[in-house]
Amino acid sequence: MKRPFGVIFSAILLFLGSLFQLLMAVLTVLSGALVGKIPPAGLHGATAPPPIPGWMPVFIYGLSAFFVALAVWGILTTVGLFRLRRWARYSVLVIGGGLALINGIQMLFTAIWLFVPMPVAPTVDASQAHTTLAATKIVFAVLALIYAVLCAVGISWLVYFNLKWVREVFAGAPGEIAESPRPFPISVLAVLSMIGAACCLLTVFLPLPGALFGWILDGWGKVMLYLVFTVLSAAVGIGLWRLREWGRLLMLGLMAAGLANSMVYLLRPALLLQYNTELYRRMNVPQPQVPAQFQTMMPIATFGFAILFTFGIAAVLIHYRYAFKHPIEPPRNEATALP
Repeated sequence: MKRPFGVIFSAILLFLGSLFQLLMAVLTVLSGALVGKIPPAGLHGATAPPPIPGWMPVFIYGLSAFFVALAVWGILTTVGLFRLRRWARYSVLVIGGGLALINGIQMLFTAIWLFVPMPVAPTVDASQAHTTLAATKIVFAVLALIYAVLCAVGISWLVYFNLKWVREVFAGAPGEIAESPRPFPISVLAVLSMIGAACCLLTVFLPLPGALFGWILDGWGKVMLYLVFTVLSAAVGIGLWRLREWGRLLMLGLMAAGLANSMVYLLRPALLLQYNTELYRRMNVPQPQVPAQFQTMMPIATFGFAILFTFGIAAVLIHYRYAFKHPIEPPRNEATALP
């Protein structure tokens, strides 16, 4: 039997979430290693911080191990979903229930803060108090939206994987799965492109300036920039999912443009610092003061990782170019395979 589209899509989302958990584990370990090691003199005259409690490093490394455990669970479940194992359906139901419960509660509490009067820090200028409160409300609204999306994903898994025909798919005998001509990495890139298109469309409505090749864009310039990338990302997702050669070439073109953009900011870190300053100025939020070495190191690390990520995607697209010689035609009964 063929894997239903909903199972493939859910497995890819779960795999991406597991990779995010691994990233959180790495960042947690790094934060634990840096705790208490930033010299107070580098914080522009800030007073010395209180001593770090002895239990803090243990807590940080324990939290990192927890993220790793969640990532391993998600990856194992992803493999089980692709192999249509019965235990994987139960596992994703547990994960979906956890997502729905935890993020539903966080969404409600975060949404409450949108209607609760919040005090203004005494360091904020009185003339900017209203703007600062508005920016804080926007942050809480974005967080509530993220929690709502994660809660919706969990609820959708609870509903979808309890459908009768989906249960029957997982109840079938193993070893009778028709292999898809679409390689798994290509499926991941297709879903990532679709998610990227949704993120670009959401950014259109956020009060944040755009940035491209060192230029700071606002107003209709920013809107047009993100709308173009929304259309291109959606087209790439469709083209990769159906194994169209134009989709592969279009994504390679976008990767080349992204590489050039990253190189501009990597060679001229001052442009990124200028964008950050402009971002905080337009939001009327005080810009945090960090040591000078961090101001230089962070852009290099960020765009260095972006360049490596770009080369990795390009390598995947070149390695699996043979799969695009036989594009996938939508089946006549595709409607029955969609969740």
